[in-house]
Amino acid sequence: MTTPTLSDARAELVRQRVLDGVAKVLDRGELLTFASVAAAGGVPERTLYRHFPTREALLAAVFDAANARIGFEGELPQDASGLRELVRRAFPGFDTMAPVIRELMTTPEGRLARLASKPARQRAALALVRRELGETDRARARRIAAILQLLTTAAAWQTLRDYWDMDGEEAAEASALAIDLLLDGAGRAREQLPREQLTRRGSPARRGRPAKSPRSARKDGP
Repeated sequence: MTTPTLSDARAELVRQRVLDGVAKVLDRGELLTFASVAAAGGVPERTLYRHFPTREALLAAVFDAANARIGFEGELPQDASGLRELVRRAFPGFDTMAPVIRELMTTPEGRLARLASKPARQRAALALVRRELGETDRARARRIAAILQLLTTAAAWQTLRDYWDMDGEEAAEASALAIDLLLDGAGRAREQLPREQLTRRGSPARRGRPAKSPRSARKDGP
């Protein structure tokens, strides 16, 4: 185990002050600028730039800190139980830092931070669908995986908060219920599909139109 150096300790102290500054600025409803963050965090603006030279770097650090605060360390759920556990931990945590979450959701830099893990999240969601539902066609699995991922995001939390006045705990239970209903319904529908539709890489044929052959079907990758 490597012992942190004095320089590392100072860098971490600055980082924490900067992140605290971000939270204070957003809690007050102020515009997030380097000057406002430096003032709120009690660090010189030049020091802030040295550690976070761009807004992208700053919001990426905020994103990582938000995940750490809700206890998410990057390990994505592998089954339905893991999805339910994630929303029940994350959504109440979002309540405690709502201004920070909104900043991550509504700014270009926040979007970049969220999308940095897009490929890994897609792969994990698709693997979860295969684990829960077994063999199914690729297009159908992709759509189910997309909705499952959506139900675990801050966007779902924010929508339930804005339109239904739900706090994080109630929003988490609503999302967990939707996850169960989606997987249960998809499982029952899967049992009624002909086997060729379960193994085909494309989507089922539309009414009145022939299905594409496997060779000509479009491949819908993550």
